[in-house]
Amino acid sequence: MHLTKPTRLLFLVGVVSSLIAVACGVAIKRDLSTIPQGQVGFDDMCGLQDYFDSLEGKVAKEPAIVSSLDLEGSSDGQRSIHGGKVRVAYEGDFLVKNARRVLEENYRRLPPELATATKIELEVRWAERAGVRRLVTDQDAQLILDDGTTNSFLPYHVCLSEFLFGAPLYKQRQIINGLPDPITKRPLDLALDAATPEPENVIPATPDAGAPAVTPAPPAVTPAPPARPAPPAN
Repeated sequence: MHLTKPTRLLFLVGVVSSLIAVACGVAIKRDLSTIPQGQVGFDDMCGLQDYFDSLEGKVAKEPAIVSSLDLEGSSDGQRSIHGGKVRVAYEGDFLVKNARRVLEENYRRLPPELATATKIELEVRWAERAGVRRLVTDQDAQLILDDGTTNSFLPYHVCLSEFLFGAPLYKQRQIINGLPDPITKRPLDLALDAATPEPENVIPATPDAGAPAVTPAPPAVTPAPPARPAPPAN
C-alpha cells in the first residue's frame, strides 16, 4: 500500500500520539503478577487488614456505590458467568487516605491532582469467581477525581481488586489467624479519647483514710467546783 505524503504524515502523527499516550499513562509500580492472588491476600501484601477491620468495626463509613450494573451470561451454554460494572466513591479523610495509599503504592505516573483530591471514584468491571467478586484482568479501571475534573485509566493490579472487593477474604483471614474481632475490639485512640472525665466539685480524699479531711473539735472543758471555805482557827 502506497501512502501519499499528507496521509503518511497523518499516520505518523497518529502513531507517535499513541506512543506518547502509552508512555505518559498510569503504569504499574509494584508488580505482584507472579504471586498467586490468594497468597497476596493471605499475607496481606496490600496492607488492607486494618482498613477492612475499621469498616467492619464501624470506625469509618463504607464507600458509596454511585452506580452499579450486574450482568449474567454463559461462555459455553452451560456455565453461568456473573459480572458487571460498578462505580465506587471514596469521600472523607479515612476513605480518601486509604484509596490514595493503595494507588500510590502500586501505580506510578498518577495524576498530580490525586494528592489534593477530596473525592476519589473508581469505575471498574468485575467478574465473580468462586462466589467472590474480582476485577477483570483485561480491562482498565477508570480513576475519577473530584466529580470528573480529572480522569485516568488504571491497568489491572491485584491490590486494586483486593481494595474494592476483598472484605470477605480479609474477614476469613482475620478468623484463620485468630486476629481480634473489630466489632468487640475498641481502637486504642478511641479508648483514650473516651476516658472517664474527672467529676467536678469533689473534695479531695486524704491519702490514708480515703475520706475528706476533717478538723477535730477542741475538747470540752469541765469547770472546777468552787473551793470550800477554810474552817476558823481556834
